[in-house]
Parts: sequence; structure tokens; C-alpha cells
Amino acid sequence: MSGFAQGLLDALLRDSRLITPQLFLMTVATLMLWPGDLFFNRNEKHKWAPITLLILAATAVLVMKTPDGEGFSRMFRMDGLTRGFELLCVLGSAGAVALSVKLLDSLKQQTVEYYALILFSLSGMLFLCGASDLISVYFSIELMAICIYVLVAYLRDRATSVEAGLKYFLLGAFSSAILVYGISLLYGAAGGVTTNLADLNQALALTPGTSNLLVYAGVLMVLVGMGFKVAAVPFHMWAPDAYEGAPTPITAFMATAPKAAALAAFLRVFGTGFHGVSSDWVQPLCYIAGASMILGNVAAVKQVSMKRLLAYSSIAHVGYMLLGILSGDPKAGAQAVWLYMLIYIVMNTGAFAVVIYLQGKGEGERIEDFRGLGKKRPVLAFAMMVFLLSLAGIPPLVGFFGKFYLFKLAIEQGYVTLTVLALLTSAVSAYYYLGVVSQMYFREPEGEAVPMGAASVFIISVASALVLVGTAFGPWLLDWAGRIFWV
Repeated sequence: MSGFAQGLLDALLRDSRLITPQLFLMTVATLMLWPGDLFFNRNEKHKWAPITLLILAATAVLVMKTPDGEGFSRMFRMDGLTRGFELLCVLGSAGAVALSVKLLDSLKQQTVEYYALILFSLSGMLFLCGASDLISVYFSIELMAICIYVLVAYLRDRATSVEAGLKYFLLGAFSSAILVYGISLLYGAAGGVTTNLADLNQALALTPGTSNLLVYAGVLMVLVGMGFKVAAVPFHMWAPDAYEGAPTPITAFMATAPKAAALAAFLRVFGTGFHGVSSDWVQPLCYIAGASMILGNVAAVKQVSMKRLLAYSSIAHVGYMLLGILSGDPKAGAQAVWLYMLIYIVMNTGAFAVVIYLQGKGEGERIEDFRGLGKKRPVLAFAMMVFLLSLAGIPPLVGFFGKFYLFKLAIEQGYVTLTVLALLTSAVSAYYYLGVVSQMYFREPEGEAVPMGAASVFIISVASALVLVGTAFGPWLLDWAGRIFWV
């Protein structure tokens, strides 16, 4: 073997330690597809769910044990930010898998491909969390998104599911094209030398005045492409249809894990790569954040579908989290966004667990289906109320502390108008969340209560306990996040 080939092999082996969780996920997912599909017959496919949860637990351990460093020609970086958001992606994926068992059993749609696609998509998310080059950002997004396109259209016998998957795919392809074009413009503006985020930051800051328009156009195109991935206004048009048409566990999955990965990429790209040209993107991002808060909350008020309400709610929450991206302090912004996303994953997963329980009764699609739940299932209704009020940010629940840290950071950075807008739109969100609570406690029930499955009881109990524990320790949550991942 030549010296060059030997050196290349040594570099790959040395750098591969940084992506051990991703390699593990892709290997296991491939084995699940073949010959793993031979292990269980059609009536035993649900057994893949607990196996997948064990795989995700092992992945979380690997993430924690992966050493810090940079590799693959500086295209991937493992540090506290990467590790923290990778764990959020694993947590969101685990919630989706746990939620899937009951619904897929009732629909008789259990397949090994479903769980393998979640693992493949998760591997893309883990790559995206640590991507430190625009090229690796793009390929990570595509690995993550292609699997989700298929999962959204998973229920092939339902026209709404297929339609949602097709819309999501077409708009996703369009946004990816814009993202690639923006990357090419920035590569040209940097002299055709680099797409590495750290090097790009220096190159763009030194760009002569004649190239400023090229930089501005490239930065805005990257902002558009990444704004689509987090469903920020005005790039949100796919979210309500995709959330409503997808299987409910995949709706919960899209609202949590991919969003965490995309926000990590946002922090890395705009906090590192475009920091030197912040004047080109700060103002547009302010408009995007404000528009997301307004449209997300106002549109949710008129919804009759619970999944569409949660979709518009998710758009509004993205607007809040973009306040952390706007922070002039990358470390403080990353901590605040990470903590908010952690709280949001727990609250959102619990709320979707209740929706799936009602879907097992042939209900749950409409807000009206929650009527009388407080009398039929008082403990379940109380848990749902806790999730919804925490999503609204009503003190002293843990959701309030997530918003408090973000809003405090935004005010310290001078975004007073945007913070006031966030507070006002949070009040609007309380209106539609309380509308669901009103259905549960002030409407007469119809029909009998259906026994809850063990999985539903476990998920809702754990999520409720975490929300209540977080509520008790809310003032110390940000310090805790900093000690674990960024110090």
C-alpha cells in the first residue's frame, strides 16, 4: 500500500471515532432491513419497537462517550453543542418509537422498515448536529429529510398521508435547491477556496465591496433553505398538511428530533460561519422570528384539528427559539435553545401520547374529541392540561422557564420589540391551549372510557413527572444545562 493510501486509511480510522454513533445506527438499521426482517413474522413486527428503543439507548451512551475533536477535513466537529443536540435528537426519536406501538398495532401497519427509516433519519440528524462545513450540512439534511418524506407517506392506503408526503417532498426538494445555490454563491464569494464554516467566516468578512451582493444573496438563500427545515414563516406551508397527514407518531417525531438537529445547524452556521457578516442576516431573521410567532399563534386559534393546532403551535415555538440564534453570545444562545428544545420535546411527546390514546377510540383528530375527558379520565386530563399550560408558558410550569431564559437573553441583546411581540403572542397561545382544557373539563363526555395501554401509561407518566420535576427546579435548569454540555 502506498504512503498516500496508508495515510488516508489512518486518517479515516482516526476520525471515525467521532462518528461512532452514526456508524452504529446505519449498520444496525441496514441489518434490520435484511436479514433482520426474517426474525419475526407479520404478527410479531411490533417487537421491533422495544429493540429499536434499546438501539437508541445504546446510541445515547455512544454519544456521551464520543470524544471531542474535529475530523474528516474539518467537515465534522464533536463538542458540547454537538453532543447536547445529538442527545435531544435521540430523545425525540425514542419518544416517536414508543408512541408508534399502539397506533401501528391498531392500524395493522407494523413493519421493520418503519423503525429502520427512523434510525437512518436519526443518523442524518446526528451528522447535522456536528456538521462544520456547508457541504456536510447539506448532505446531512438530505439524509435526514429523505427518510422523513417516506415516513410521512407511510400510510399508503390513506390519501391524506400520500398527499402530505408528496407535498413535503416537492417543497423539500425546492428548498434544498435554494440551499445548494446559496452555498455555491458563498463558495464563489470566498474565492472558490473553502466551504468550512470557520474559514468561510474569515473569508466573507474580508470580501471586497464589489462582492457584497453575492455574499448577501448567498446568506439569504442559505437562510431560506434552513428556514424550511424548521418550518419558520414564510417557509412553513408544508407543516400543517404534513403534520395532519402523517401517522401521529411521525408528527411528534417531525416536531421534535429533526427540529433539534436543524436548530443545532442554525447555531453552527450562523453563529460560526456567518458571524462576520451578521448585518446581512440578523434583520431578515428578526422578521422571520416575529412572523413565525404571529402566524403560528393566530392561525392556531381557528383550528378544529388537534394535529393542525399542534403544527401551528410548533411554528410559533420555532419563532421563540430563533431568539437564541439572534443572540450575540453563541454559548448563551445555544444553552437557552437547547434547554427550550428539551422542555418542548417532553411536553410535545406527552401531548401526542394523549392524542394517540384518543385515536385508539376512533377520536383524537379533532379538538372536540377531548370533550369530557376530565370526567372519564381525570388523571389523563390533568396530564394533558399540564402539557398544554406548560406549552403556553404559564408560570410556574417548566415551559415558563424555557421562555423566560430565551426572552431574558433577547432583551439583554437589545431585541426589546421582538421580546414584547413574543410575550403578546404567548398570551394568544394561552387562549387556544385553554380551549382544549375547556373541552376536557367543561363539556359533557360522550361514550365510555377505553382502557389505556401500558405504553401510553408509561409515556404520559414519565412526561408528566419530568414536567413537574422541571417545574420544581426551573430556576436552576440553565445552570444545569451549562455544566453538563458547555463547560
